[in-house]
Amino acid sequence: MKIMKFFEIKKSDFEPIKSFKMKDNLCPDVWDGFKIKEDIREQLLTIGKDFFENIDIDAKLIDITLVGSLANYNWSSKYSDFDLHIIINFEELGSDIKFIIKFCDYAKKIWNREHDITINGFPIEIGLQDEQNLIESMGSKKMGGVFSLTNNKWIKKPEKVNFEMNSDLIIDKSKTIMMIIDDVEVELNKGGDYYKMDNELSKAWKKIKDSRKSGLELEGGEFSVCNLVFKLLRRNGYIEKVIKLRKKLYESNFK
Repeated sequence: MKIMKFFEIKKSDFEPIKSFKMKDNLCPDVWDGFKIKEDIREQLLTIGKDFFENIDIDAKLIDITLVGSLANYNWSSKYSDFDLHIIINFEELGSDIKFIIKFCDYAKKIWNREHDITINGFPIEIGLQDEQNLIESMGSKKMGGVFSLTNNKWIKKPEKVNFEMNSDLIIDKSKTIMMIIDDVEVELNKGGDYYKMDNELSKAWKKIKDSRKSGLELEGGEFSVCNLVFKLLRRNGYIEKVIKLRKKLYESNFK
């Protein structure tokens, strides 16, 4: 499949890069200094407990935590969401950890797909996390601030990070993936070869996942170029575009 849509990538597709800049304070719509606003905490706790009760698993609820940009200095009024992690011990669910992780991912996907809740304009994202994984993530560069909503205190306070963002490199790496996705969209509308399109989308999806993993684990964590590429593709809609194209491509194979 030839690259043909380079000229259609718009300047606005890279606008979210501006949101990666660090702020001087935590989001004032959520925090008073380092203290979370009580009405927000109560709403988030209610949502977290409802999620946990509805999935009906045989494990103890250890904590409900707020992580992500709204627990850090890199929040954005346009792109941030409340990232709730329900902390449990995966081993209480059995010995097949791979299956447990898949189950937890599925439970997260279903809840987030079926609910459209916002607090102070910020959407809610919610999922399950293993307690040991949380501890390991906090000890590495994978995770910034972590706030315990259950205990109303910081487990790990966020730190201001001074970093120089390489916008040109982020744009360059993102373009490569975006062009593949756009090409598949054109070919799909033309009724192109299913297997070629499926292969191209799979390659794009792998690049996205590898970029996220490499950025967090190997290249400096949350503010690495690769992780910011992932964030850009999520914020400019290209990750959602891949998901929709994969669904449409699959369905087209049966027509």
